Amino acid sequence: MKCPFCDIEMLQGYLNCGLALWSTRKHKISLLTDDKEQFAFRLKHTMVSPNHVSSNFCPKCKRMIIDCAEYESNI
Repeated sequence: MKCPFCDIEMLQGYLNCGLALWSTRKHKISLLTDDKEQFAFRLKHTMVSPNHVSSNFCPKCKRMIIDCAEYESNI
């Protein structure tokens, strides 16, 4: 995949993480959401191992692209 910002070939890999949430607001203590929350990307917390999210990373401009279509969203 070519980087949409600098047109360099991106590296395909994985974001290795536990609980992850992309939200329209900052969460200082907890990643729990409520009914008023707008979020576009949420991973369930796994008890045994981390989540592995497919992503593309640009080694030149240091940007990452994640396809969030398969993850929970309320936007």
